[in-house]
Amino acid sequence: MPGRLRLALVLAASGLGSSAPAQTPPPTGSPAPTPSATARLEYCSLLRKCGLSAPAACTEPLTRGVPDVDYDAERCDPARELSGRGVDPTDPASFRLFRFLGERYQVVYRLEGRLAISEARLNFLLDDLPLAAALLTHFQKTRYEAEYLDEPARRRFKGRRGDNLDGEATRVAGDPVGRDLVYFGRGTSQVGPWKLRGLGLVQVRYASEPGGKGLRYRVRVVAAPVNAVVNLMMRTGIFRRIVLGHIREILDDVAEAGAKLEKQGLGEGGAFSAQQKEKIASLLRLP
Repeated sequence: MPGRLRLALVLAASGLGSSAPAQTPPPTGSPAPTPSATARLEYCSLLRKCGLSAPAACTEPLTRGVPDVDYDAERCDPARELSGRGVDPTDPASFRLFRFLGERYQVVYRLEGRLAISEARLNFLLDDLPLAAALLTHFQKTRYEAEYLDEPARRRFKGRRGDNLDGEATRVAGDPVGRDLVYFGRGTSQVGPWKLRGLGLVQVRYASEPGGKGLRYRVRVVAAPVNAVVNLMMRTGIFRRIVLGHIREILDDVAEAGAKLEKQGLGEGGAFSAQQKEKIASLLRLP
């Protein structure tokens, strides 16, 4: 079924990113197209109804609210959290993000669980997404690709997992030190029989378990279906199970690859450079 899944590259759900300070991407040099009346209504209404700062262009008619949208805690919390963490909703560079959060239809997916990898080792991988992708490909026999798009900042990246998931994402808030990261991006995903494209927001929170033998995580994915039919589909139990299953597969790959590396080293095969091998040796010295 065609439609926009408004789902960020779920690769971000594994916690891959960078420890460099996050900030909203600056506006591009070329002028942005004028937003439609619907886009401005969604953006301005979200800001006003959720008690956030709004630009002067958000006049009263544009802040009356989108029909059938309830500006409750679930709708407002992501925008409020981002604003509280330094993402300025009045910055032109933030328009797409906050307009996305204000779109008429919204679906939220949540996943909690345990990951058998130490916080120290996960944080190490957060600083080198291409190395993490190489390790996952080597041990899990599923093709992972990752490339930073903004060296040396390492906030924007593109990636792929096999043939069913690819896209680009930007870390808009958080860092590994705080163990709370937020990604916003565009991706394409094969979800059962549906191939869907669009934007999405992914938040990843994690903390060490007692003894440091693993960590607990919470993932929140915000999606914005393009219309009522897609909205209904994305709220079904089977669709939700498929989406959460994709996230679990990636998280399981991270844990399993870490366990194999710990037990057997790199073993045979794998085109790792001397520099990558040095980094992997440093990774293995971590608790």
